[in-house]
Amino acid sequence: MSDKKKIILGITGGIAAYKAAEIARLLTKQDFEVQVIMTRTAEDFITTLTFETLTGRKVYKYNSIDEEKPMLHIDLAKWADLILIAPTTAEFLAKILHGRADDLLSTTLLAHDKKVVIAPSMNKNMWENSATQENCRQLKSRGIIFSGPEHGDQACGDIGSGRMREPKDIVKDINSLEKRKKKLFKNKKVVITAGPTEEAIDPVRYISNRSSGMMGCEIANAFHAQGAKVIIVKGPCKYSQNNEIESINVKTASEMLMSVEKNITNCDIFVSVAAVSDFIAKKLSSKKIKSEDIPKLELEKNIDIIKKISENYKVFSIGFAAETSELKENALKKLKEKKLSVIAANKVSFTEGIDAETNSITLFWGDGKEKTLSLKNKKDLAIEFVEEISNIYN
Repeated sequence: MSDKKKIILGITGGIAAYKAAEIARLLTKQDFEVQVIMTRTAEDFITTLTFETLTGRKVYKYNSIDEEKPMLHIDLAKWADLILIAPTTAEFLAKILHGRADDLLSTTLLAHDKKVVIAPSMNKNMWENSATQENCRQLKSRGIIFSGPEHGDQACGDIGSGRMREPKDIVKDINSLEKRKKKLFKNKKVVITAGPTEEAIDPVRYISNRSSGMMGCEIANAFHAQGAKVIIVKGPCKYSQNNEIESINVKTASEMLMSVEKNITNCDIFVSVAAVSDFIAKKLSSKKIKSEDIPKLELEKNIDIIKKISENYKVFSIGFAAETSELKENALKKLKEKKLSVIAANKVSFTEGIDAETNSITLFWGDGKEKTLSLKNKKDLAIEFVEEISNIYN
């Protein structure tokens, strides 16, 4: 019996379908068994002969039948170790979410109970549409793995997010899933904070910031993938993490600290990714401040969660620092003052860092050690971050 990994490569009807040929070639070259299934519209963009030549296997079409396998979709679902759909159009993404099963690829997907990886490909407006983003959030919460999309030139002439990830990078993601069988943080407990906090001024208004929570959620996913027991304490944010991760939702910094302290017992690593509001109103108004009254708002410093945890608990503490200038100087100062094990610093402005899909960070630790993780989407950055933390922690 072959010990090769078996992958179904599902191809849907988008302009990026031509890139699937390179994915098939690279996977086959790396000794994967690749079974291609094409939707009806995929055949409008690329021929079955291309994939049969590259994989050495018969390509199944949207309405294929096999006399020797009367329950073909069930047989294929059981055969595959992983299903990769590349490209994944907006329509097929919605089909996955709602469990529609009206062709061979969708019925096989519905019967498959192992890993599913999708590589979205669509126009930037379609990708950014709230319906698509909600579909993605729900699929991620079900454990569907996303490879991309990326920001760049699109076939329609637009520039933006929605471009399918390059074949070599998609294959790299597949290989990373295989490598993660060696769990870097198996049996380790990790507590993570994410998102912004909201500090009330009156019953209606509050002080907050533009943090999306995306980086914290992706770091939680990456630690979880490496075998850690993860608890994420989140301020109000639109992003979600793997549904197997325990999540605690809070609003204020005091609520966040309380939740962290309740869960810090026997914790190995604490990662403070949350953008906690630095200031709170010195005096909270019990009534809504009228719009015609210009308030004189007095502020005072908020609690410093990461400092309190690092000073009072024996835990490997990792802080995050968003800086607009003097990145290294400010990061090293916080590393020392807050008694951190590691600090991850990134530059922010009105257009980069906070609430962006991409980021770069520089890690500082020990006596002058540092390493920069280059600009990339936050999912890939989180995976690289966790791997680097493993090197420092161990």
